[in-house]
Amino acid sequence: MNYTKSENGFTLLEVLAVIIIIGILGTIAIPKLMSSTLNARQKADVATAHQLKAALDRYQIENGVYLKSGELTVNEDGIVVNPELIPKYISKLDTTTTQQAVPNGGKKGFAIATLGTDYSIPNSESVSSTIMIYLTSDGLAAEVRAYDETLKKVLWTSAN
Repeated sequence: MNYTKSENGFTLLEVLAVIIIIGILGTIAIPKLMSSTLNARQKADVATAHQLKAALDRYQIENGVYLKSGELTVNEDGIVVNPELIPKYISKLDTTTTQQAVPNGGKKGFAIATLGTDYSIPNSESVSSTIMIYLTSDGLAAEVRAYDETLKKVLWTSAN
């Protein structure tokens, strides 16, 4: 009787080669996926800032002035509160609306600050959230800025 040996499996060398190739592809693909996720979150926050500025502009067109700095508040849960703006001009503004995770004491969501008398933005140390709403005390100006997760870089501003 003449038996022939059939090879139904892979050799150890072939399996190791496939594992090495998968490892190399993983080291290339995982950082790319992580950076694309961060970019998507930043772009989502910029889109939210655009929508917020558009809502403030619609309010200004219908009422003649923007909301004053004391008329718009953010409660302890990070929800923007004003029955004249929400839900009439924009549906909701809370921490679920923003996408970036902010480390080191910053807040995910919105914060409100007062523009200076010359309509200038306060210094960067006052940035505490990914989307900042700047209003004047007289209702003549409003600016919205979206910041990155470090709260140092402006991703978008309505002033431009």
